[in-house]
Amino acid sequence: MDENAKIVEKFWKIFDAARYDDVATLLQLDCNVYWPNTRELFRGRQKLIDVNKRYPGRWHIEIVDIISKNELVVSVVRVYSKEKEQSFHATSFFKFKDGLIAEIIEYWGENTSPPPWRIAEGLSETY
Repeated sequence: MDENAKIVEKFWKIFDAARYDDVATLLQLDCNVYWPNTRELFRGRQKLIDVNKRYPGRWHIEIVDIISKNELVVSVVRVYSKEKEQSFHATSFFKFKDGLIAEIIEYWGENTSPPPWRIAEGLSETY
């Protein structure tokens, strides 16, 4: 695992522990975080930290995969709550500058059951 991939792994472990302030050391001060699903941009590392500190509930992170190529790292994580049945998958694209995360583009999807018609028609199956 290269250094950038290790930084992303550490990033997710910090989030799993809900120690959001600690992630500041991994981010450029002026990093931008994009959430295309909700068309939001968080300018600067402090806004990313603040939104996660204020997000309701206690969430955990399970790393599914991390792929690294040069200054780009892609991760897939499962985000879940032990208190709720709700869970998500997030696919994140991390861009680096000078050994720190400079940009994150993150796509979120809620884990749900497939529409019944696809199962009934034999088009898909659950796993």
